[in-house]
Amino acid sequence: MNDFDARAQSWDSNPMHWERSEAIATRLLQMVPVNPTMNALEFGAGTGILSSMLSPFFSTITMVDQSIEMVRMMQQKVQDRKYSNLIPLHLDVEQDSLDTQYDLVFSQMVFHHLHDIHSTIHKLREILLPGGYLAIADLYPEDGSFHGSEFKGHHGFEPDELGDWLKINGFSSVDTKPCFTVHKIIGDTPRKFPMFLMVAKKQ
Repeated sequence: MNDFDARAQSWDSNPMHWERSEAIATRLLQMVPVNPTMNALEFGAGTGILSSMLSPFFSTITMVDQSIEMVRMMQQKVQDRKYSNLIPLHLDVEQDSLDTQYDLVFSQMVFHHLHDIHSTIHKLREILLPGGYLAIADLYPEDGSFHGSEFKGHHGFEPDELGDWLKINGFSSVDTKPCFTVHKIIGDTPRKFPMFLMVAKKQ
């Protein structure tokens, strides 16, 4: 069982997870020209909080996650709340392939966990329809204290650098805006970790 499997049952009980998703959903709807015919994919969807907030604005949203326990929570949420257009799927975007193409692919707090960002951006571009959008919500650069010293991923991103990576991999019209601030206690010290939402269009 990985860390996200262990945290799946209690994930929705954290108010910050709902506040963060609500802020990201609001910003995404401001930055992406969404319409109800669009089909979207959220990768690293967790328990599906963000997708559930966005469900009224899309034809379908496929919610993928590599944590089987997170996917079980998604499935329960879809069943309990009778979401007809949310599709839970157990899948690792870094390792597995998808044959379907989407109008929008989005994620929150996933990119700093990725091993090979360039490869993943390329894969995400391949599953976007021509003119489709990629939306990435993640941390601005931080000193490593967000996850602690054992964390092996990325300590946030400089938006200009991440935007250049998107352009190298076939995206254009890159736009970035602040979207949320995570408040955490590190040791005994309150800390703020600001986040951005970056939106880019497939060329």
